[in-house]
Amino acid sequence: MPRIFACVCAAAIAGAWCSVASGAGSFGTYGDAWRAIDAPAVAPGSFNTKGAALADGRLVAATGLGVYVETGVGTGQFALAATLDSALVGGGTDPAFLSVSPDGSRIALGAGFDFGAGATRPVVVFDTAMLNGGVIDASNASAFEVQHYEAAWADNTRLAVTAGDFGSPARVDLIDVTGAASVRTIVSGIAGASSGIAFDQFGNLYTGNGFASGAGSATGAIRAFSSAAWDGAGAIDFETGGVLVGEMLSASGLAFDGEGNLFVGGGDFGDGDFGYLGVVAADAVADALAGLGAFSLVDASSVRMLDPVGSGGAFYDLVFNGVTGELVAIDGASWFATVPAPGAGLALAGGLLLVGGRRRAA
Repeated sequence: MPRIFACVCAAAIAGAWCSVASGAGSFGTYGDAWRAIDAPAVAPGSFNTKGAALADGRLVAATGLGVYVETGVGTGQFALAATLDSALVGGGTDPAFLSVSPDGSRIALGAGFDFGAGATRPVVVFDTAMLNGGVIDASNASAFEVQHYEAAWADNTRLAVTAGDFGSPARVDLIDVTGAASVRTIVSGIAGASSGIAFDQFGNLYTGNGFASGAGSATGAIRAFSSAAWDGAGAIDFETGGVLVGEMLSASGLAFDGEGNLFVGGGDFGDGDFGYLGVVAADAVADALAGLGAFSLVDASSVRMLDPVGSGGAFYDLVFNGVTGELVAIDGASWFATVPAPGAGLALAGGLLLVGGRRRAA
């Protein structure tokens, strides 16, 4: 059984940190074997294919104007499920992200950047019910004209998006996708480019510095912000707020499994830190939140480096499938899923939130 430390996190305590620490468990099994997934080919006008997992465990992918869904859980085969109206997305997409809401009812797609026009394409939000072979257009989807790089759902109605101009401080914006569709900045002053973003199951926000620029944090620096902090009034400064979890790659992809293990994608080519997909143990994340220090790349009990392509030169994106427990590593159109699938994660019981930590040796 994984080692778990439990406590009740009082909601009344502002800034309280909550996290799962699993001890053993899936951390040590990711990447023991992989299966190839026959992802859709990269469409004209796109440079990549983006993916996510639906609530039923099937994978969903987007490239060009097509949205594709796996024919069955674990089949690794895709069929066209919807077509994006070109007018809705500004002519086409080079998808920046694909993200499914926690309840599985909505999908957010970042249409990317139009290099020909030098303009950002919109973020499109539509219901998963639209994956029925039809056309996604202005009559059944919402388009938000906001800068974007990566995104994660804070809840079922609010989408957090990383954004920023190259060479200028990056930020995290929060979009209310219902009604008035308000947008506000919740994390500011990232001294570099946008990176990935993720929420753990207790609402803590994690994001990073995608490519360091000037004084401040390093490329791949990942910081965590409690739900009480990022959901308050005003924006939190990335460089002075939150907690440093660690530094790895460019943090361009971030995700958690059900045990609290953190996945990190991307690559820092300036420092030669690339060619693998990182897995940070839940215990190491919990230690950082508890003030015991950031994870170390040389600590094999805290960090694993996976490379299913095997070239040592891949730039990995990632998807975690919470239904199957599989980690999907994506390098362009090459997709690989862990085999056998680790456990689907730890359940919370009795309304208690689990908080973890282990003391490091002196």
